[in-house]
Amino acid sequence: MKQFKLLACLLLTTSTFAHEPYLAPLSYHTENTQVALIAGYAEEALNSEHPLKDAKITVINPQQQSSQINVSTQLKSASVADLGLPISGTYLLETKASFPLNYVKDQKQWKLLFEVPADKAGAKSQRDYLIPDDFKNKKYNVEKVTREWTLQSYVTKNKATPVSTAGTAAIQVVFDQNPTQLKANQAVKLKLTQAQQALTNAEIHLRAKGATDKQSIQFKSDQQGAATIRFPHSGEYLIEVTKSLDPAEKPQNQYYTIITVSVQPEQ
Repeated sequence: MKQFKLLACLLLTTSTFAHEPYLAPLSYHTENTQVALIAGYAEEALNSEHPLKDAKITVINPQQQSSQINVSTQLKSASVADLGLPISGTYLLETKASFPLNYVKDQKQWKLLFEVPADKAGAKSQRDYLIPDDFKNKKYNVEKVTREWTLQSYVTKNKATPVSTAGTAAIQVVFDQNPTQLKANQAVKLKLTQAQQALTNAEIHLRAKGATDKQSIQFKSDQQGAATIRFPHSGEYLIEVTKSLDPAEKPQNQYYTIITVSVQPEQ
């Protein structure tokens, strides 16, 4: 209950959360035998403020062998782990996080319901979520769903090698090039699928390190689940992909794939 109240205070928007989880290495290209990983919740992209607890990171090495590592949550601001790099090539890193959500229907639209006191929530017209006091003595039905994030990143030791898997995310994101060799201002093509079907009209948000959700660059996938994105400058980015939500439709479980990448300067 304490965890729910904490996150409910942090996560108060309908399309995306104010604090979103991510997984990232300290270095995306290295010759070292190991590298540190950071996982956490952040309002500003890649600036962790709260740890990602009870997480297990799946590592798929360049030979497509899978292993798991645990994260340490001794810090209050982030979870950390050591990633061993015994062989050269590109590694895929993946973990998951989830959160229960309650929706209620109001004026033919489904909105998030949070147990927030009326004096803390402010006027109904000034927010995009609902609280029990909005209904006063009227009955309302709650629809319970789960929001699941799959958090991914890539690390290359010495030289990049082909990536032959997109992991276990509900929404699969396949790059047309090695994701550790991205360049600023160059076109990057993505192929998006869900349940082995093209994910059409998906929402794609790019956020540079330190950017808030409102500062994201937005793209959409086409009818074949394809999208072309560009990174405006070098640096670290979050790529967030999810299915577009229709507030008039009954809520279902929601899936997000959030990928951290490092973009090199334009050549």
